[in-house]
Amino acid sequence: MALYIISYDLIGKSYDQYETLIAELRRIGAKRVLLSQWAFRSNNTSEEIRDHLFPFMHANDRLLVTEITQNWASCGALIDLNSM
Repeated sequence: MALYIISYDLIGKSYDQYETLIAELRRIGAKRVLLSQWAFRSNNTSEEIRDHLFPFMHANDRLLVTEITQNWASCGALIDLNSM
């Protein structure tokens, strides 16, 4: 299973929509790394993850799904990515 980072900019104004997105991220097993960045492992592609999550967002929000392979570093992250 690959390790993915999900980053977003939430531009819309509906707080309920963001609660739904965060609930879905938790449901799929994602862990918050930074305030608007989550990490999780999946057998799906980045495109499949994007397509799954975007309906939980507003049309003008931004979403980036990145597979993490090697040569990364963090400072002050909310979780240890090595433990995922």
